[in-house]
Amino acid sequence: MKNKKIKGILPALITPFTKDENVDAKKLRNFLQFLIPQVHGIYPCGSYGSGPLMTVAQRKQVAEIVIEEVDNKIPVVLHVGAADTQTTIELAKHAENLKVSAIACLTPYYYLHNFTTIAEHFKRIIDSVGIPVFLYHNPKYTNFLSFTPDQVKKLSDIGLKGLKDSSANITFFYDSVAAVNNPDFTFLAGSQTIVLPALMGGGDGCVSGLSNLFPKIVNKIYEYVINKQFKEALDLQRKANILRKVTGEGIPVPFYHAALKLRGIDIGLPKGPHLPFSKEDEDRIKNPILEAIELEQSLS
Repeated sequence: MKNKKIKGILPALITPFTKDENVDAKKLRNFLQFLIPQVHGIYPCGSYGSGPLMTVAQRKQVAEIVIEEVDNKIPVVLHVGAADTQTTIELAKHAENLKVSAIACLTPYYYLHNFTTIAEHFKRIIDSVGIPVFLYHNPKYTNFLSFTPDQVKKLSDIGLKGLKDSSANITFFYDSVAAVNNPDFTFLAGSQTIVLPALMGGGDGCVSGLSNLFPKIVNKIYEYVINKQFKEALDLQRKANILRKVTGEGIPVPFYHAALKLRGIDIGLPKGPHLPFSKEDEDRIKNPILEAIELEQSLS
């Protein structure tokens, strides 16, 4: 898996937790068994997966469970980014030992860093492992707001192998594809809201929160584009974007814990400080989710 270019739709895997905020291993395995046959890859421990909220031990536990369940069937791009370089390298080496397909790293968050610091951070990570390292670009949540396509190119020159772009800035995505200009470099959109334009602009796929809940809907947009059925892709992209509005603002982790129950899938509780949905919120999302289930079934 690790030597093959990663393409398609990868759910940004939601992590289930118990009441005492431990990883719920059984529910995670059950959820993976639902997803794996339906998706092109898995992206664990990112924002949707509560990676920044977990202890290092919990992140390693999730990675180990994912690798066991995937069993080399599909690629795994594991997020290992942390606020400090040492922890990131520790998680990167653990990921390499698990034989993941690639790792992705947020730019180190909380503190304001300049590009010289960012570049050295990534060089140390790249030099520490022999597996592909991707940049996870998420400026809203990392305090690094001025990343440029030329800087992506500079990181590719020191060994970066891919970009997962969650900026929602399609111009940045297009210009990064042009700046790197390397057919072996992987470009993944960080939201299903721009799957169609990202693929049209040279992207290889998407890491999608919505794919936790409706993998077939997001997959179908990808399939339509690959088959040059652009009218159908646009129609479904619009429907998916309307559905995304139901999930709420930001990174709607508690939404997915509630919504998956409507699919008969129990993925436990979100990790604090996230709070489970109230009964009122559950009632609010019920009809849109049931309608989307019907839409998904019509695509089968």
